[in-house]
Amino acid sequence: MDTGRRVGRRIGLTLSLLASMALSGCGGPSKQTVHGTQLAPGADAHITADIDSDASTTRLAVDVAHLSPPERIESGGQHFVVWQRPSSESPWRRVGVLDYDPDTRKGRLAEMTVPHANFELLITAEQQSNPRSPSAAAVIGPTSVG
Repeated sequence: MDTGRRVGRRIGLTLSLLASMALSGCGGPSKQTVHGTQLAPGADAHITADIDSDASTTRLAVDVAHLSPPERIESGGQHFVVWQRPSSESPWRRVGVLDYDPDTRKGRLAEMTVPHANFELLITAEQQSNPRSPSAAAVIGPTSVG
Protein backbone atom coordinates (compact mmCIF):
# COMPACT_ATOMS: atom_id res chain seq x y z
CA MET A 1 0.00 0.00 0.00
CA ASP A 2 2.92 2.35 0.69
CA THR A 3 4.16 1.97 -2.89
CA GLY A 4 0.66 2.65 -4.23
CA ARG A 5 0.47 5.90 -2.29
CA ARG A 6 3.83 7.04 -3.61
CA VAL A 7 2.82 6.29 -7.19
CA GLY A 8 -0.51 8.07 -6.63
CA ARG A 9 1.25 11.13 -5.23
CA ARG A 10 3.70 11.21 -8.12
CA ILE A 11 0.87 10.99 -10.63
CA GLY A 12 -0.98 13.73 -8.76
CA LEU A 13 2.09 15.98 -8.68
CA THR A 14 2.77 15.35 -12.36
CA LEU A 15 -0.83 16.20 -13.30
CA SER A 16 -0.72 19.35 -11.16
CA LEU A 17 2.52 20.42 -12.81
CA LEU A 18 1.12 19.81 -16.31
CA ALA A 19 -2.07 21.74 -15.49
CA SER A 20 -0.16 24.74 -14.16
CA MET A 21 2.10 24.73 -17.23
CA ALA A 22 -0.94 24.72 -19.50
CA LEU A 23 -2.62 27.52 -17.58
CA SER A 24 0.51 29.68 -17.56
CA GLY A 25 0.23 30.00 -21.35
CA CYS A 26 -3.31 31.36 -21.01
CA GLY A 27 -2.43 34.65 -19.38
CA GLY A 28 -4.42 36.67 -21.88
CA PRO A 29 -3.27 39.58 -23.98
CA SER A 30 -0.20 41.58 -23.01
CA LYS A 31 -0.62 45.27 -22.34
CA GLN A 32 1.96 48.02 -22.37
CA THR A 33 2.03 51.80 -22.26
CA VAL A 34 4.46 53.73 -24.46
CA HIS A 35 5.12 57.45 -24.05
CA GLY A 36 5.21 59.83 -26.99
CA THR A 37 8.29 61.08 -28.78
CA GLN A 38 9.66 64.64 -28.64
CA LEU A 39 7.05 65.57 -31.27
CA ALA A 40 4.25 64.37 -28.96
CA PRO A 41 5.68 64.50 -25.43
CA GLY A 42 2.32 64.26 -23.63
CA ALA A 43 0.99 61.33 -25.64
CA ASP A 44 0.55 57.87 -24.13
CA ALA A 45 -0.16 54.82 -26.27
CA HIS A 46 -1.86 51.86 -24.60
CA ILE A 47 -1.05 48.80 -26.70
CA THR A 48 -2.90 45.51 -26.30
CA ALA A 49 -1.36 42.52 -28.07
CA ASP A 50 -3.01 39.10 -28.08
CA ILE A 51 -0.28 36.86 -29.50
CA ASP A 52 -0.93 33.51 -31.16
CA SER A 53 2.56 32.00 -31.26
CA ASP A 54 1.40 28.89 -33.13
CA ALA A 55 0.01 30.96 -36.01
CA SER A 56 2.67 33.66 -35.61
CA THR A 57 0.04 36.39 -35.54
CA THR A 58 -0.97 39.14 -33.12
CA ARG A 59 -4.36 40.74 -32.59
CA LEU A 60 -3.43 44.34 -31.95
CA ALA A 61 -5.39 47.27 -30.51
CA VAL A 62 -3.92 50.72 -29.85
CA ASP A 63 -5.40 53.59 -27.84
CA VAL A 64 -3.52 56.90 -27.73
CA ALA A 65 -4.38 59.70 -25.30
CA HIS A 66 -3.20 63.33 -25.11
CA LEU A 67 -2.33 63.46 -28.80
CA SER A 68 -2.11 66.85 -30.50
CA PRO A 69 -3.81 67.15 -33.91
CA PRO A 70 -1.70 65.85 -36.82
CA GLU A 71 -1.41 69.28 -38.47
CA ARG A 72 0.41 70.56 -35.37
CA ILE A 73 2.97 67.77 -35.65
CA GLU A 74 3.50 67.54 -39.42
CA SER A 75 2.85 70.39 -41.86
CA GLY A 76 -0.22 69.35 -43.83
CA GLY A 77 -0.75 66.37 -41.53
CA GLN A 78 -4.24 64.91 -41.53
CA HIS A 79 -3.86 61.36 -40.19
CA PHE A 80 -2.02 59.19 -37.71
CA VAL A 81 -0.82 55.98 -39.34
CA VAL A 82 0.22 52.84 -37.46
CA TRP A 83 3.13 50.81 -38.87
CA GLN A 84 4.80 47.48 -38.07
CA ARG A 85 7.89 45.55 -39.10
CA PRO A 86 9.28 42.24 -37.83
CA SER A 87 12.86 43.54 -37.55
CA SER A 88 14.90 46.68 -38.09
CA GLU A 89 16.15 45.20 -41.39
CA SER A 90 12.58 44.92 -42.74
CA PRO A 91 10.59 47.74 -44.35
CA TRP A 92 7.71 49.29 -42.43
CA ARG A 93 4.24 48.01 -43.36
CA ARG A 94 1.07 50.01 -42.76
CA VAL A 95 -1.31 48.45 -40.22
CA GLY A 96 -4.03 51.10 -40.27
CA VAL A 97 -5.05 54.63 -39.36
CA LEU A 98 -5.95 55.85 -35.89
CA ASP A 99 -9.55 56.96 -35.55
CA TYR A 100 -8.65 60.39 -34.11
CA ASP A 101 -10.98 62.73 -32.22
CA PRO A 102 -9.51 66.26 -32.02
CA ASP A 103 -11.97 67.26 -29.26
CA THR A 104 -10.81 64.56 -26.84
CA ARG A 105 -7.30 64.30 -28.37
CA LYS A 106 -7.61 60.53 -28.43
CA GLY A 107 -6.88 58.09 -31.21
CA ARG A 108 -7.87 54.45 -31.51
CA LEU A 109 -6.88 51.63 -33.78
CA ALA A 110 -9.58 49.00 -33.50
CA GLU A 111 -8.40 45.43 -33.31
CA MET A 112 -6.28 44.46 -36.31
CA THR A 113 -4.25 41.34 -37.04
CA VAL A 114 -0.50 41.63 -37.58
CA PRO A 115 1.20 38.69 -39.32
CA HIS A 116 3.96 38.41 -36.69
CA ALA A 117 4.23 37.33 -33.05
CA ASN A 118 7.06 39.84 -32.40
CA PHE A 119 7.46 43.16 -34.18
CA GLU A 120 8.23 46.86 -33.87
CA LEU A 121 5.39 49.36 -33.82
CA LEU A 122 5.49 52.99 -34.99
CA ILE A 123 2.85 55.72 -35.22
CA THR A 124 3.45 58.73 -37.46
CA ALA A 125 1.61 61.89 -38.50
CA GLU A 126 0.91 61.75 -42.23
CA GLN A 127 -0.60 63.92 -44.96
CA GLN A 128 -2.30 60.89 -46.55
CA SER A 129 -4.05 57.93 -44.94
CA ASN A 130 -2.25 55.41 -47.15
CA PRO A 131 1.39 56.51 -47.61
CA ARG A 132 3.97 54.05 -48.95
CA SER A 133 6.36 54.58 -46.05
CA PRO A 134 6.35 56.45 -42.73
CA SER A 135 7.23 60.12 -42.51
CA ALA A 136 9.84 61.35 -40.06
CA ALA A 137 7.02 62.68 -37.84
CA ALA A 138 6.97 59.78 -35.35
CA VAL A 139 4.68 60.37 -32.38
CA ILE A 140 4.98 56.88 -30.82
CA GLY A 141 7.88 54.44 -31.13
CA PRO A 142 9.42 52.58 -32.56
CA THR A 143 8.68 50.13 -29.74
CA SER A 144 8.83 46.34 -29.47
CA VAL A 145 5.60 44.34 -29.23
CA GLY A 146 5.47 40.63 -28.44
